[in-house]
Amino acid sequence: MSQVVEQAHLNGIDALAQLKKNDPRVKVVFLTMHREVAYARRALEAGAFGFVLKHSAPDELVMAIRAALNGQKYITPALAGEVFESMQNDPGASKDPVSSLTPRQREILQLLAEGKTAKEISTILGISTRTVEFHKYEMMQSAGIHTSAELVHFAIKHGLVEI
Repeated sequence: MSQVVEQAHLNGIDALAQLKKNDPRVKVVFLTMHREVAYARRALEAGAFGFVLKHSAPDELVMAIRAALNGQKYITPALAGEVFESMQNDPGASKDPVSSLTPRQREILQLLAEGKTAKEISTILGISTRTVEFHKYEMMQSAGIHTSAELVHFAIKHGLVEI
């Protein structure tokens, strides 16, 4: 658990993956503002036991926690149908473009979306500024994005950073 705390730049899904690596029995319920089906699916595929939207009734969060404690999955009814349909139509992979990014690219993208400069990111991650710029370029190419602003929007849309 201390490894996750030390890596404060992890997003929720990456933090969950780290927690699961340290203790596969951990049960996590996501309480999030992200309504995207791909994000919910990615969280569940990473091992989340629940997915609840922040604007949901408090009772819904309690139900999700109880379900997780009983070893059951809970998905907010506002997304459940879409998530199940997504899994049924494409059981092998989520249609989330973030899943094709490398862990390093996800770290860099998250830090960019948090407003860090390439120089700040290079210091945080212990890599060169040129390497940061290379990863940024690769992400933009693979996502068909042309500006840094679009890249930040992409990160926010796909839940790599809370706004």
